[in-house]
Formats: sequence, structure tokens, C-alpha cells
Amino acid sequence: MARSSKSVCIVLFFLLALSFAQAAPQNRIARVIDSAQFVPLQGSEHPLAPEFDRGPVDPSMQMQFVTINFKKSAAQQKALNLLLAQQQDRASANYHKWVTPEEYADRFSISTADIDKVSAWLTSQGFTVSHVARGRTRISFSGSAAQIESVFHSQIHQYEVNGERHYANVGEISVPAALADVVLGFTGLNDFRPKPHLRRMPASPHFTDSPGNFALVPEDFATIYGVKALYDQGIDGTGQTIAVAGGSAITLSNINTFRSLAGLPVNPPTVIVVSGTPSSADADALLEAYLDVEWAGAVAKNAQILFVTTDPNDNEGPFDAVQFSVDNDLAPVISVSFGFCELQANAENNADIVQGWAQEANSQGQTIVAASGDTGAADCDGGSSATHGLAVDIPAAIPEITGVGGSEFLADLASPTTYWNSTNDSVYGSAKKYIPEEVWNDTSQEDQLSSGGGGVSTIFSLPSWQSGAGFITTGRNVPDIALNASNFHDFYLLCIGTNPQDSLPSCSNGFLDSTGQPAGVGGTSAGAPTFAGMVALLDQAIDPTGVGNVNPQLYPLAASTPAAFNDITNGNNLVPCTTGSPSCLTTGLHPGQIGYNAAAGYDQASGLGSVNADVLVTSWPGFSGAATFTVGGPGVTIATPGGTGIASITVDSLNSFSGTVSLTCTPPPSTALITCSITPSVDVTGSSAAATLTINTTAAHVALASSSAPKGTTGMGWVMASGAGLFAGVLVMGVPSRRRKSTAMFALVLFAFMVTGVACGGGSGGSSHTTSTSGGTPAAIYTIGVNAVSGSITRSITVFVTVK
Repeated sequence: MARSSKSVCIVLFFLLALSFAQAAPQNRIARVIDSAQFVPLQGSEHPLAPEFDRGPVDPSMQMQFVTINFKKSAAQQKALNLLLAQQQDRASANYHKWVTPEEYADRFSISTADIDKVSAWLTSQGFTVSHVARGRTRISFSGSAAQIESVFHSQIHQYEVNGERHYANVGEISVPAALADVVLGFTGLNDFRPKPHLRRMPASPHFTDSPGNFALVPEDFATIYGVKALYDQGIDGTGQTIAVAGGSAITLSNINTFRSLAGLPVNPPTVIVVSGTPSSADADALLEAYLDVEWAGAVAKNAQILFVTTDPNDNEGPFDAVQFSVDNDLAPVISVSFGFCELQANAENNADIVQGWAQEANSQGQTIVAASGDTGAADCDGGSSATHGLAVDIPAAIPEITGVGGSEFLADLASPTTYWNSTNDSVYGSAKKYIPEEVWNDTSQEDQLSSGGGGVSTIFSLPSWQSGAGFITTGRNVPDIALNASNFHDFYLLCIGTNPQDSLPSCSNGFLDSTGQPAGVGGTSAGAPTFAGMVALLDQAIDPTGVGNVNPQLYPLAASTPAAFNDITNGNNLVPCTTGSPSCLTTGLHPGQIGYNAAAGYDQASGLGSVNADVLVTSWPGFSGAATFTVGGPGVTIATPGGTGIASITVDSLNSFSGTVSLTCTPPPSTALITCSITPSVDVTGSSAAATLTINTTAAHVALASSSAPKGTTGMGWVMASGAGLFAGVLVMGVPSRRRKSTAMFALVLFAFMVTGVACGGGSGGSSHTTSTSGGTPAAIYTIGVNAVSGSITRSITVFVTVK
């Protein structure tokens, strides 16, 4: 009997090992990481001119969050490209079958063993390893400038650019030869952070007055761009989540005021701090934060908004927030209004690194929306004249990201009363209908480059879905769409606390301050969060788990259903250029300028045009308009470990749905020491019903545990035997249904192994006493899953729980 049991154990060990081996990627670091053998990393030198160099930094300067980014093997990249195509192909078995970060790691990243090798080597060199991405795409560490210079054979210098002090590496970075085939590039070796793409309103703005200049409130936007028609169908973002990437602190009361004035439901955002302590010191970053958070939530008015922000001293700034949102699969939609010139992004292989984030996001069902830039077709320039030639913006130029350019309203200049009421209604709206547009270009009014970004990438090739008339075939064309961006005609109203225009509190008198002045902004930054809101409405109507990269569908839809877009055929994103500079025209219709004209169909100034959200969503493949329901719920804050939080989970009827909806909740891993319970079911007989979600946390305590194992077993063997079935069941049920088949096989093998583990061990029974101390639920942000089922309809949401 003993010999038979041992044979079974050997077989089970083999099966268990095999199940792990099938999931794990191959090891790619075949040699010992030898610090004596280094090779330079091509393209890793920062492209700063020597005249900006102010000499070496202090050798003791600490460099936090330096990151090694890993590249895929050729086979992995080929497999990922195939999966991304299949996930958007309705005829494929992989259509909308999104992966988790861990599944991404096992299919498209380096192995755990390789991560361990790199981590051990970094530690041996005196660095402190601080983070490994869930997708195993990167590893972050910290150390002094002297350590960086010594280990990676480069220098860190100070630079002064436009009056600002920065640091960056001089010359190419070198890496151990053993890592040359797996390292894509570094981030965090400089502090040149992406910039917000916004423009402040003029000094003397108008607000629905006789000269014909107006300001946008949420109701205006919803009327002009077809969003209101979706609200009438019950499509308002309920059950959806948008992650907004930022780099500042915000005050929630300002956002609550904005929503109250605009007639939006009470729905405060959840703030997620990636690291450090965000501040409000950078006025533009602060304005950007309020613009993005308020207006993403203005369009998808019942969606949960996550403001993912960072310490302003973090090396990558808002891009760290984008990485975090992808790495943790935080939300189906990510909005980013920060960026930098593609020519600068090519340094340190940053363009390829950011594309890697985008591809990982798309494979998880996430859509990333980005602003295309505010200096026309000269993204590398500022001031009043372009000198660097044609350029587009990263991340908007990446094919897996939707780039939003800028438009401004045109038809209402000659006939304001046709499109605007002369007074505001109770929520300050006055727009009557869609207003025909032109390309946003306020350069002549501002005496600086101020126009919607667009053009052709020099890094990324033309995607297959960009074909036909209007496209320049040398590279990826930008933008994909355009939305209102003018800070003159007409800017977006904000509530931001102190108005930087006059240092008075904004929104103290409706949307105005005490002197009658509003706070407002323009720029392509406005298009990113508002289109992100539209994508959240699309997700709600098509697939609550997300739709991934929308670009492959936007272009066919423009051909089959042109009414989904408002074609922009007037204007241009031409900006002045210095004679003799790259691409600067000397003859023709626009001498001394650089850029593109609007035209019928696609153009590099306005993309496919602006969007009619109603037609876009209801014409999207998979839209049925069938009776269904949506689920939503707010975030919860618990003041101290041991406390309890309550959330009201709403189940809303969509397209006249009625019936019983069963509800369950899933707490975070047991290490979080959080439990949850929810009303088992609700009957939706009208427009909505509500259930109560209760979250319990654990206070710190000291426990004395006593255990007694049955005779003939070890204590551990008895625990394994009694808990095996439960563990295997949880393992299977914790995986989404579309992924359970392969996981179920592993769980069964594990179940058998754990049960027979009693026979694999020996020993006699006994009892033991252990004393353990628990600190209770750690302060952090956790997620609780809520699942709602009625017949064949299943809806899921994530509730964010902040424990102080």
C-alpha cells in the first residue's frame, strides 16, 4: 500500500509539474550575467544638444524607479500580433477573449526564472529592487547616480532647457551581454516628463453672450456630439470604469461642485496614488487633472472615474500612472492627455516601450485614448515658429492607441442663434444641436503655435486599417478623430478651486467666480477624456469587459456608416516655421508654414472628423439594443482597519429589462483580511433596483492557535486533505468563465495531489500551539468584484475600497 501511494505521488507530482511547464514561458537568459562583459544598448542616448549640458550631477543623487523594460522574443511578438487581430475579429474563437496580466506574463513576457536572475544581479550590484510588473514586462530599482554610472557605463548630467533644470544620461547605456537579447530599453534615467496638452482660456472670455463666443458645459457637449440620445436609451456609463492618468493632487470638493452645477449625479472619483505624495505645485498639471476627471465623468456620467496619479518627482510622471493602470488592468478605458514629441520618444527606445504597454492593454480589453498635441504638425516645437520640422506626438501616434486631434465650431460664428439659445438653462446648457466644425487653429490669435496635432509617424508603419484616399503611406497617420479643442471658441468650463486667471475661487457664482469670470481650458487634452467617456458608453452597450483597440473598427465604420462621424473639411493645422528649417515650405500656397489641410474624408489635421456618439455606438458591430441591465456602485473608504463600509449597488434597466438579478461579491485575496456580503438578489420592475454591499475589514490582534491532526497524518497533511476540495473549487471559480477550462484541469490535478498528500507523508498525530500577531487589514486600495446574473445575462463591476 505504501509503495502504491508513493507511485501515485510520483505521477501526480509529474502532472502538476507538467501543468506548470505548459503555462510558463521559456527561459531566455542562458548565460551567467557577467559584470565584466557589457554591450551598448542602441538608441539609448538622450537627444539633448551639448549647449544645454551643465555638467555631472552630484554622485550621491538618488535615482528612484529606474526601470529595465524587457522585449518579447520574435515568436512571442508574432503570437501577440495574431491574438490582437483575433480579439477584434468577430469570426474568431478568440473574439473579445481578454487575458489577465498573469496570463500575459506567461504568454508574452520573460520567465519568472529570468526575472529572478535579473533581480539577483541588480541586488548584487548594490541596487534596491522595488517593483516587478505583474505582466513581467519590466523591473524597477533604485540607487545613486554614481552606482548607475559605474554599473551601466554611462554618465548622468544636469541640463538646463527653457530655464528648467533636468538630468539625463550622456551617451548610450550598456547592459551585460547576457541580457542584450531581452532588454528593450530603460526608463527613469532622465526626468524629462511628458507635458499636458492644454491651452488656457483667453484673458477676457465670453459666456453665452451676444458676440457669439460660448463656453461648453456637459449638457452642451452631450447635445452637440450625440451623447444625449444615448442617455435616453439608458446608456450613461453605469457599471463602467475609466482610469485617468495624471501627475498632481486634486480636491474632490471642486469636482463635486462641477457635477452639481452641471446636473450630473453624485459620483465622486476614486484617487489612486501610484507612489509618493502628489502635489498641486504644477499649475498646468493641476488644470489637466480637473479637465480630465471632470469631463470624462461628464460624458460617461455614471461611470466610476479613477484618478491614477503620481508624485511629481517620479521619473515618468503621468506615464507611470498609465503603466500602473495597464499593469493592474484597472479599467477598460484609459485616458492620457500628456505626451511628447515622437523624435524625443525615440531616445531610450521609449516609443517601443510605450507601444508595449498599449499592446498589453489591448490584449486585456483596455482602450487607451490620447491627446494628439497642441502645436499643429510641429509637435517638437513651442513658441511662435517651428524649427524642428514635421512631427507627431507619443502616445497618440502609436497604432494601438486612439489619437484625438482638435476641432473648433465654425457655423455658429455667422449664425449664433441657429445653434445656441441666448440664455442658459438650469444646468447652464445653451447648445441646440450639432455645430459644423473646422480644424482647431488659434495660432494667429495666441501668437504661439496653437493647433491640433497631426501628421505621419516616422517610427510606426501604416496600419492595415488605414487604407484608401487621404492617407500618407510612409507611416501611421494621426489623428484618428477630432473633438472641440479651442480655448477661444469655445473652451470647456471647469471647477478648479482657485482660478489662475484672477486668483479668485472658481465656481463660487455658478460656473463663474465673484467677478463673473469662468475657469476654462482648451487643447487636445479636452478630446482625450471626452472621447474616453464615449468609449465607456460603447463598452456598456457592446461588452462591459471592454472592447480593446477601437481603431481597427473606427475606419471601416467611417466607410460603412459615415453618419457616425462629422467630416471636417475646413481649416488646417498649419503653423509658422523658420525659413531653412526642416519641411518649412518656401513656395506654393503656404510659404513659411508647415502642416496639413482639412479635406473630405480622412486628413492629417482632423482624422475621420468629430463623432456622433449615438450613431457610433448603435452602429458598432454587436450592438443589439436588446433588453438587458447595467450594474454600478461607488467606491468605499474605511477610516481604520476593523471598520465596515457600505456601498449601494444599483441595477439599472436598459431597453425595458425587467426580472430578478442574482448578486454575489468576491473579496480580495485572503492576505487583505477583507470580507464582503451583498443582497442576494433584487427584482428590477421599473427603471432600477438597489442592493447593499457590506465590506468588513480586520483590526490588529494577537491569536493563540491550537491544532490537532488525526492519527497517521502530519498536521500539514490533514490541512491539505480537508481543504483541497475547497481550494480547487475557489481556484476554478475565481477565474472568469471564458478561462476556466484549462484552469479546471490544473485544479483537478492539484486537488488529487493535495488529497493523496496524506499518504505521501508519514508521521503520527499530535497537537501544537502557535501564537501569531496580525496587523489587521493593511492601509491600501483594494478591489471587490460584484457579479450580477439574470438568465443568460451576466454583468460584473469592480468596487474600489480604500482602507486608511
